[in-house]
Amino acid sequence: MRDPGLQPERTALAWQRTALSAAVAAVLLLRSGLTRDAPLEIAAAVCAAAVVVLWFVAVRRPSTTGSARHVLGAATVAVAAAGALTAIQVILQP
Repeated sequence: MRDPGLQPERTALAWQRTALSAAVAAVLLLRSGLTRDAPLEIAAAVCAAAVVVLWFVAVRRPSTTGSARHVLGAATVAVAAAGALTAIQVILQP
């Protein structure tokens, strides 16, 4: 027996988990960047915070296939940018 309502619910829960993780990462990166005066970590925090904003957009906007792909693509780019900026900061750190 298949319930078509479960897939959107699983997707919504996945977005919530992702947004919560991104929010925690943004706060930790921002705190670390401000205390160590690390501008790349602050930029990574902004990228992680962008994922939270994208989550709000995904929740508020009616789900259409095209818009969902754009939001998912933007979230992926934001996460990748946060990771890259953090990695560069670690490498450049004295």
